[in-house]
Amino acid sequence: MTHEIRVPEPDDFDAFMRPVWRGFADPGPEPDTTEDDRRLWERERSLGVVDGDEWVGGTGAFTMDVTLPGGAVVPAAGVTMIGVAATHRRRGVLTALMARQLDDIAAGGEPIAMLTASESVIYGRFGFGVSTRGVERTVATGHARLRDDAPTAPGRCRQVTLDEARGLLPDAYDRLRATARAGSVRRWDAWWATYLYADWPSRRDGASALFVLVHEDERGEVDGWAAYRIRPSWPDRVPAGSLVVSDIEAVDDAVRLDLYRIVLAHDLVGEVTMLHVPLDDVLVWSVADPRRLRTGNTSDWLWLRLLDVPAALADRRWGGAGGVVVEVVDRFRPASGGTFAIESDADGRGAVTATSAPPDVVLGPEELGALALGGVSASALARAGRVDERRTGALATADALFRVDRDPFCATMF
Repeated sequence: MTHEIRVPEPDDFDAFMRPVWRGFADPGPEPDTTEDDRRLWERERSLGVVDGDEWVGGTGAFTMDVTLPGGAVVPAAGVTMIGVAATHRRRGVLTALMARQLDDIAAGGEPIAMLTASESVIYGRFGFGVSTRGVERTVATGHARLRDDAPTAPGRCRQVTLDEARGLLPDAYDRLRATARAGSVRRWDAWWATYLYADWPSRRDGASALFVLVHEDERGEVDGWAAYRIRPSWPDRVPAGSLVVSDIEAVDDAVRLDLYRIVLAHDLVGEVTMLHVPLDDVLVWSVADPRRLRTGNTSDWLWLRLLDVPAALADRRWGGAGGVVVEVVDRFRPASGGTFAIESDADGRGAVTATSAPPDVVLGPEELGALALGGVSASALARAGRVDERRTGALATADALFRVDRDPFCATMF
């Protein structure tokens, strides 16, 4: 089919969003869903495909950024609100939208596009690679004691109302990002209002309204928090509720463990689940009985697509001294490919430049997106047949350059 791609007008919101809502199994959204999506919508960054007078596919983008290894923050477009009508699947609608959207993002000066994927099979073909993963952890409160040598932080924990949280958490999050793992992304006003503060009863799945526990340092500044819900249960009049932590952030591991101490010892709760935490979360090595900490689903989370390789990686801290020449074979968007020299000194400061030198390593944009934050090694991808070593020893050099001290992690859905 011939695709007519348009930027929607303000009055087009409902018609533009209809194929997106339907794509997520919602034929007619409740008012809370409509309100959330309208609040988040960046109309001028949205693209839709029109067939006659009907919108049959759409995609959008949020103006965001992402933290690189070493703490530098680089602009990034958060690709979102993607859907294609069931009547127009397998007809090139999504491919046309992705091609146009990536061109627009690159033209606007953002060197990275990123997303959280509804289906993990879709976006690799457009050059997105899995850059962060997370895991679900569950523990019975009767076996949740921390080790005696687990660190504690100065300050205190206290519970706050949702109204109080509105005035505390956004500024705290911005401060915490200075020490955040690679993969942390910007949370803006509409994000907070939608993903945390709205707290719609229809989204609670039978659980309580949101609890917010904050940790304050000795100066009284918030340096961590946990947001959670409790689902009560009283079998045979015995309290056995479940507590689910949906968001936990902390300036360091000691603060994080203080927050865990509170939620793991909550009254009337038999089990605590952390929905999405780093693979190397400090809790794994801090519980007195580690076998009782059960591992649930391990999932991809943040996917990166580098559109301008030198600009995307210029401020990244590298794992040490060394150099490697990388060729990126980008079949979907050749303008983002090329051959690039990565050079770093012993302090991890370096440069990424286009070069005509022969490549040491050859890969695709999906693989580069996976490597960018250090979530996987080049050698691991090579063992899977996804990276080609052209110079002996080059994979070991690439492994050392892309290595990070802590697993990258993104806690933010968008």
